Amino acid sequence: MDYVKIPLSRVGAIIGPKGETRKKIEEMSGCKISIDSEEGIIEIKSKNNDDPLKNLQLISTAKAIGRGFTPEKAMQLLEMDYYLEVVDIRDYVGRSKKRLATIRGRIIGKAGKTRKIIEDMTGADLAIQGHTVSVISDLEGLEAAKVAISMVLAGSEHGAVYKYLESFRRRIR
Repeated sequence: MDYVKIPLSRVGAIIGPKGETRKKIEEMSGCKISIDSEEGIIEIKSKNNDDPLKNLQLISTAKAIGRGFTPEKAMQLLEMDYYLEVVDIRDYVGRSKKRLATIRGRIIGKAGKTRKIIEDMTGADLAIQGHTVSVISDLEGLEAAKVAISMVLAGSEHGAVYKYLESFRRRIR
């Protein structure tokens, strides 16, 4: 049995309208989900213990929904070739709320431009919530997106980040 804690504001997203999302996740994963909506704790029980990987994929799916992804995007993690990575912005900026807001703004960019470019060039999906940037992607896109995000967090100019992404794009073609 595994447990995942998610923000209370995201519990509804895991349940979905009339419990539809929860049912779909249970069907796709072959696991049973119990949700404590007071605490935001999700209990995951494997119906058949032959596939511990499904439990791990379900934990990632629940975490992804908790970090702000739509359930549809998060459910990609139940497939074999998708991964979740959560980057803590505080590792780069410390505890300053002002710095956190500034750096989060740099990752999003003016009118969402930087975020969109990272997503388009790597094929990854990004969710920026609180003090984290979360990425769902295949392995190649995940690595490239992580490097681009690290560059922005470390203070690189956006132009340098875009150049890196263009060279990544050329390499995979």
